[in-house]
Amino acid sequence: MGNGNDIGLLEVIVRVLIIYLLLLASIRIMGKREIGQLSNLDFVVAIVIAELATLPLTDRNLTLMHSIIPMLILTVLQVGISLICLKSNKFRRFLYGRPNLLIASGRLQMNEMRKARYNIDDLMSQLRQKDVFDIAEVEYAVLETSGELTVLLKTESKPITKGDFQIQESDKFKGMPLTLIDDGEINLKGMREHHLTKQWLMTKLKQNGIDNPQNVFFASISNDGTLYMISREEALKTKELLY
Repeated sequence: MGNGNDIGLLEVIVRVLIIYLLLLASIRIMGKREIGQLSNLDFVVAIVIAELATLPLTDRNLTLMHSIIPMLILTVLQVGISLICLKSNKFRRFLYGRPNLLIASGRLQMNEMRKARYNIDDLMSQLRQKDVFDIAEVEYAVLETSGELTVLLKTESKPITKGDFQIQESDKFKGMPLTLIDDGEINLKGMREHHLTKQWLMTKLKQNGIDNPQNVFFASISNDGTLYMISREEALKTKELLY
């Protein structure tokens, strides 16, 4: 009995070592990338290979070849696709897509956000992860094919405004920049918390030549009282700067 258990344990150890070495080889062959740099296809292939690697470890009725052959096939396919991508820009863009220019020259790009199925909340969340709490400080923001957001800040820490606003001392408040309008919807709750009224907002909109807040795609106010505002019409003017 003891001898049989020893043989069984030895078999498990051998399987683990072989699978471990094969995984290392596959990762090295497919290239060195961080998790955040993986495309959707790379990520899926990595998950499938990991699942295949566990099959002979969880089911001893399966031979190692049930994992090794599919893993080798996927590795070869992935390396082959990577080589084709190096040779063909069209194939690479077809397979992985293109980066999306979400902010260009300080202006939100609504068409690009729609293409990426990306909303303001997603953008603000990723900006905060970059230690950017005021969207008005961003000159360019690019959503990479890996899902990572690349941000270029303005040389001066002043937002681009549509017009010259009169900044009053009463407009200033303490705290993080506040979203005033998100896709035409007024943030009444946030405004109340900062003691800002709808009448005050409408006055600022009229100063900017806008009568209806539904015509505003996004508006925010910095804690120094500076307004950042972009209309739907401006947001739809997508700048094709990438590729």
